[in-house]
Amino acid sequence: MNKRIIIGLIVLMGISLLGIVAVQVYWFNNSVKVRNESFDRSVNDAMNKTVQRLETGEDLKIIKNFSNQDSLQQNESALFPPPPPPPPPPVPGFEDIDVDVKRDTIKGRISVITKRLQKIKQENRDLNSADLFRKSNKPIRIRTKDTIETINDSLIMSGHPGLDVKMEKKIEQLENLSNQIQTEYNTWETGRNIDESQLKGLLKEELTDRAIPINFEFVIASGDSIARVEQKAKTTTKWYKVNFFPNDVFRKNLVLGLYFPDRNLFIGQITTLLLGLSVVFTLIIFLTFSLSIFLIIRQKKISEMKSDFINNMTHEFKTPIATISIAADSIANDKVIGEKEKILFFTGMIKKENLRMNEQVERILQIARLDRKEFEFNFRAVDVHELIEEAINGILIQVEQKGGNIETKLEATNPVVTTDPTHFTNLVYNLLDNANKYSPDTPLIKVSTMNCPKGIYLSVEDKGIGMTKAVQARIFDKFYRLTSGNIHNVKGFGLGLSYVKAILDANNGSIKVYSESGKGSRFVVFIPFLINKR
Repeated sequence: MNKRIIIGLIVLMGISLLGIVAVQVYWFNNSVKVRNESFDRSVNDAMNKTVQRLETGEDLKIIKNFSNQDSLQQNESALFPPPPPPPPPPVPGFEDIDVDVKRDTIKGRISVITKRLQKIKQENRDLNSADLFRKSNKPIRIRTKDTIETINDSLIMSGHPGLDVKMEKKIEQLENLSNQIQTEYNTWETGRNIDESQLKGLLKEELTDRAIPINFEFVIASGDSIARVEQKAKTTTKWYKVNFFPNDVFRKNLVLGLYFPDRNLFIGQITTLLLGLSVVFTLIIFLTFSLSIFLIIRQKKISEMKSDFINNMTHEFKTPIATISIAADSIANDKVIGEKEKILFFTGMIKKENLRMNEQVERILQIARLDRKEFEFNFRAVDVHELIEEAINGILIQVEQKGGNIETKLEATNPVVTTDPTHFTNLVYNLLDNANKYSPDTPLIKVSTMNCPKGIYLSVEDKGIGMTKAVQARIFDKFYRLTSGNIHNVKGFGLGLSYVKAILDANNGSIKVYSESGKGSRFVVFIPFLINKR
């Protein structure tokens, strides 16, 4: 796949992922805002409803109290006994004046009458009370009606001695009654206490009806002191405030303050769930995106390695094929066909190159079998020193051709382990071959062994080109080689170290590499004494 196409896909997928995250953040912030507004609106509605219910209950208590203590009716009954059932007939020579007395306006109407009478008396000091009601020298009859209690009480007042005293006493008593009503109302308003338990119950009921079943705290204070209460309260939670009795002229400054210690937690319950799901799905998308990019890049690298493998394999097979072709042509030559020694030389060359190709093919097939878990091992107790010597003998000629040398330091006191001798020999050979190929100058290879409580350590060290950390992380991958592309300056298919790793996995062993670029490499192999056969 073209590199530009991969970069384009990464950019587009990255932009899409960032867009999804941005939309999720915007949606979450908007959800939190809507949730807060809904909570605030519900709390304010609950507080207003609670205050309204409490105020209505207080008004009903006032009405009930005045109904049970009707001082007007008691005073009137004590001063003026009820008249006989039938009202007296009109008396010739008297004039009737009806005075309506109503409870809701008693003070105002009586006050007006009183003031008028007092004014007339002051302007006419020579007149007595009876004269105030005379018209054409006729006696006056005053009838009062209480329309609230549906009592028709008639008072017959005529011009006789003591009339002015009774009238003034009646007016004075009515004035006192009006003042008493006002005093009782004021005393009730200023003296009544708010039942906090009732208030808390009403608040809890209203909040529960609005799906807010959480703990709350409240205070009742004046508008000036509520701010100080908020400052003293050790909480950053939002306060909610309403006027306690908005229709009460005597206590308009009384404020109900309310706050919720667990407000943020309650609001966050739903938003946190939504946020959690959003984060989970976003992470899934991100992981899918990352995995897709990883697989695309990995597939590209595998494709490149396979291409390198094909090129290298072609080169590896091309040389022996060309050698075999030359040897065959030489044997067919008339000058050579009669010479036995030359024929044996060329046939030996053909056999050698054929063996070389068979080894390469067999190595490829071994890797395929290891991948399919179809590889067969013949585990038995062997002396690793003998196998190491065998592998060294197989590679020594190639090292010496480059002017190099292999030093051995086999110090393991107990060299016997359980392994497959053939595969272990190939393992050591591959490590030696790798050290020889990546030593461009005169190869200097050191092989050593030592015991540990559970097995043997085998070390193969060279003074070659070394490796970077990035290369070390990939050297055990199939088809990977330090030199890539079509430049074939090092022989091999990139299968040697992957084969070593597969053999060690089958032996419950391990391998570590220590290398620096330009300073050579050291491979340390661990082989246990005993293994669990698979």
